[in-house]
Amino acid sequence: MNLSNKKIIYAWIGTFKSEKKLYEKYLNIDYSNDDLPQSKFGKDVGLEYYDDDFMESWWFKKLNLNELKEYKEDLLDSEHFFDELIIELSKRNLDKRNTILFLFGENGENPINEVLFNHNNHSVNNKRIEFIFRKEYSLK
Repeated sequence: MNLSNKKIIYAWIGTFKSEKKLYEKYLNIDYSNDDLPQSKFGKDVGLEYYDDDFMESWWFKKLNLNELKEYKEDLLDSEHFFDELIIELSKRNLDKRNTILFLFGENGENPINEVLFNHNNHSVNNKRIEFIFRKEYSLK
């Protein structure tokens, strides 16, 4: 695989009382510290910086695989990982989960979130979210 066209996706599931809490309190980046603007999400997953323009986040009343499958076409590059993601999710207890977060990265001429390729902090236990999936792929 040519490094210049490698892509990556990470996915986490979580539980939030409301969609507003997810977006305003958890994903919103706090710029009060000029040296290190960060979101609670970034702190939880150990990413000091990521480009949130390449993040997808979906809040549901309850995370349901059948409902999630309806959004497959809305997700960037989903044909490269979505079926594997569903298999991984089917192994998990989703009863209390209502959120799924996706973060995309790319190496090459125009790198995006390239830190994800070396990111290995998957242990977000006792946090609001749980790491569930990582996949590197390339577009053919």
